[in-house]
Amino acid sequence: MWENPGSLLVRITDLLCVPYPTLGGLLGLEPTHHVVMEHLLYGIETDGDTVRYETYDLKPDDYFFPERDLADGRLAPQSIKNRLVDHFPDQIQVSQQATKDLMELLDTDTSFLAESNVLDYSLFLVRYPRSGGSLFDVAEISSAERQAGSWRMGVVSADGQWVYRAVLLDFFWARHKFRAKAMAGIVTAFNTWAGYGPMTITTEPFEYQRRFMKMVQKLVGDNGAEEGHDAGPSADC
Repeated sequence: MWENPGSLLVRITDLLCVPYPTLGGLLGLEPTHHVVMEHLLYGIETDGDTVRYETYDLKPDDYFFPERDLADGRLAPQSIKNRLVDHFPDQIQVSQQATKDLMELLDTDTSFLAESNVLDYSLFLVRYPRSGGSLFDVAEISSAERQAGSWRMGVVSADGQWVYRAVLLDFFWARHKFRAKAMAGIVTAFNTWAGYGPMTITTEPFEYQRRFMKMVQKLVGDNGAEEGHDAGPSADC
């Protein structure tokens, strides 16, 4: 964070631990540790219209997910399957500079994670309508707003209608740790017979990074190749 203050790795502010054994913890029914992270939905408490805020937890969807892919997904209820791999139903339409900033930040962050043998992280994307935003008031977005913008604080879409925020989440799965090694061994043995292909938790870190960046490139489409619009990134109050 010192070397890359613009990093989109979610800020972790505290780790709370249960100081003594509990029945729920011993039985695995309750968590014994809680990671406290920054709240990317800030503003939602005073907005009054929480439905406006759309959230997406995005991972490459070309991996094998047992709950989704085995037996037509009958291993888990629909509510569980819906949380496995979110799908963003649109493209992120922002300025060329905002696209360039996003890709460079994520490339730096995911390279750091891959070098640390970490995978299975996701892009947490928030989208909500910009107050007063419309196709006709793009020119009213001030240069001060544009200069203040960042993907963590809020980037206004090219048509002035949306605000996007983004961070990287769930970078806790390191391939060299015991649990990851054990899971990789089990899945590899299973796939020797079933041939379902790699899972996000068993693939190689640099391969996961490659697919992750490919997913993000699809999200932003051709924004980086176009000079486009006047409405660059801006912070939304």
